[in-house]
Amino acid sequence: MGALLRLLIIGAIAWFIYTWLRRILQPPESAPPKTAQLMQKCAHCGVHIPEGESTQSQGQFFCCEDHRDRYLQSKS
Repeated sequence: MGALLRLLIIGAIAWFIYTWLRRILQPPESAPPKTAQLMQKCAHCGVHIPEGESTQSQGQFFCCEDHRDRYLQSKS
């Protein structure tokens, strides 16, 4: 009976060491996904782009500075 108990204890210790090593040696998790951004429509060409990548002027959103400038010149 003592030999069986000794085997169970050794097996449990081996299992804990195995799981601990596996957890340590795993590659790091990838970066968390980016948060969602609102999509905005370019006031000049109509292309939808993420709000964080857009250029804003006078309450309007634009896909690039060139479109912003063209739009503001056409409204003047």
